[in-house]
Amino acid sequence: MAPTGQWYGGTFTGLARGTKQLALTYDDGPNDAYTPRLLEVLARHNVHATFFLIGRYVRHVPEIARQIADAGHIVGNHTFNHPLLTLKSAAGIREELSTCRSALQDAIGGNSNLFRPPFGGRRPAVLRVARELGLDPVMWNVTGYDWNAPPAAAIEEKVAKQIRGGDVVLLHDGGHKQMGADRSQTVLATDRLIERYKAEGFEFVTIPAMMSSCVG
Repeated sequence: MAPTGQWYGGTFTGLARGTKQLALTYDDGPNDAYTPRLLEVLARHNVHATFFLIGRYVRHVPEIARQIADAGHIVGNHTFNHPLLTLKSAAGIREELSTCRSALQDAIGGNSNLFRPPFGGRRPAVLRVARELGLDPVMWNVTGYDWNAPPAAAIEEKVAKQIRGGDVVLLHDGGHKQMGADRSQTVLATDRLIERYKAEGFEFVTIPAMMSSCVG
């Protein structure tokens, strides 16, 4: 479950340190009403992010999933039910990923080929099945520790201690236990982080854009 570990196969965790790019990623949405508020903040700053969505929530609020995609953000697969995939059989892993893909297809007509395992949990079978389905696993190397909804200042401080450039930042616009998780502090922290790092000359990019920067 260590996010940057590569023992069971390669995963994308960012660029070489010192690169002036940052990728904001959000897990566990779509979430009414905090995902729309987050989209407003991102739009105000003209920043595009990457959202790893839970399939069962996409089924519940497909209109929010469409808002994410229509705003130019990247949508990725975060399984249908958010299980710990290390405890699933290969067939169970395949079902979680395939069912989420179907939910995304129905809601927005398509999605990226990106996948993030819930809790970061993976073993060789998880990555093998993902790749058989044409999915690229994406982890992270900076986390805001925001799942328990700490104050925005605490989220910002946690992120700031880890930023070196070329980072994939993990935040949450939803909660895997139920729809409606309070992510107001993450929304506020996002606003502050973008202002802070744009002022320092950083560029915010999506995961595909960051991946393309390291090709060659």
